[in-house]
Amino acid sequence: MLNKEDEKIPDISKELASTSVTKIIEDVDCFMPRRTITLEYSGPNIKQIVSAASRILRAGMYISGTRTFLDDYYVDVTDTNKIIFHIYWHGVRDFDSFTKMWGWIRLKHGVIHPDGTGSVVVEFFAKLRTQWDKDTLFKRSPLYSFLIKLYNYVYYNERRRKYMEQCTEFEQDMVRRAKELLKLTETYKFPLGR
Repeated sequence: MLNKEDEKIPDISKELASTSVTKIIEDVDCFMPRRTITLEYSGPNIKQIVSAASRILRAGMYISGTRTFLDDYYVDVTDTNKIIFHIYWHGVRDFDSFTKMWGWIRLKHGVIHPDGTGSVVVEFFAKLRTQWDKDTLFKRSPLYSFLIKLYNYVYYNERRRKYMEQCTEFEQDMVRRAKELLKLTETYKFPLGR
């Protein structure tokens, strides 16, 4: 049986004040009102989207190749009548020393037949992250926390809103580039994100 003293939530504020805990603001709704943009495609030239996924990410976010990363890659070639694949890329864009954007492109449920036709689901999603490190003694002080809150309230919130607008523009550019590559018309399937 637990004592009343054991049931209390421990106070770790002193320990947190002495560590390099980071203040983070994260927005996962760059693609308002959806969090994920999904394109479902069936037809020819599936290999084009596989080879162009990282280019779409780089061009859509205006980043270099050193800022894009292959996170996951799966190819199943055991069936001679089709190749099954899943590919997952992400890119990082620095807006300033505090705020970064992460953008992901995921090719999932991909199937390529020997004649080059197939199907794939292309997903785009992003997040905006602002981070203030507390790696020095001054940055761990209550004065610094107060100054960060004041700076945020007076100036930086407006700047973050502009970054969110840019994030939305990048999303539209990535989707437009994917549509052009796949030669999709305006009647393509465009379900709401999850």
